Order: sequence, then structure tokens, then C-alpha cells
Amino acid sequence: MKLLDYPAAIAEKQHQLLRADQHIRRLKDVVDRLTAEIDTDIAFDTELRNDAQRKAKRIEMMNGATYRKALANLQIAYDERAELEIDLNLLRNQFSVLKLEKRETIATRELQVLDAA
Repeated sequence: MKLLDYPAAIAEKQHQLLRADQHIRRLKDVVDRLTAEIDTDIAFDTELRNDAQRKAKRIEMMNGATYRKALANLQIAYDERAELEIDLNLLRNQFSVLKLEKRETIATRELQVLDAA
């Protein structure tokens, strides 16, 4: 990749990171809604007589397929976001290294010109 290509590539990776953050927020809203539904169901269940029964019921409901799938999707989104962040940092670092190499080349040429004079 050329030096001039890096800013656009970095910007694109930042946009991807933003979209990943937006996706995570949506998935987090789903998990929060499901949690609220579970808590509401438990609060209005008159058969649950004490905290131990309520906690057991909450754990049982959170082990349901829908809730587990929502949590799994959220974790996958967090992992994908982490990968994007790693890729973004790599691009930034590669850009910095390439700029340093270009500066070194310029400095070397300037020294050669001064030595020749």
C-alpha cells in the first residue's frame, strides 16, 4: 500500500468500527430488553415465595435459548469490534512506520547532498 492510501484505509476502518459499535448497542438493547422481561416475569410470579426461588427462576430463564443466543450474538459482536480495533491500530502503525522510512530517506539524501558539496 502506498503512503497516500493509508489515510483512506484508516478512515474506512474507523467507519467499520463505528458500525460495529452501533451494532453492539443494538444487541445490548436486545439483551437488556430480555433481561427486563425476565425480571418482570419473576416480579409478578406469585408462586415464587422467597429470594432463593426468584434467583433460581432467573437463572433458569436466563439459560433459555433466546437469552443465550442474544448473549452469544453480543459476544461475537464484541469480538468482531476488537478485531477491527486491532486492524485499525495496525494500519496506523504501518502508516507511522512508512512515514518514518520516508523521512529517513529524505534525511539520507540531504546528508548525501551536503557531503557531496
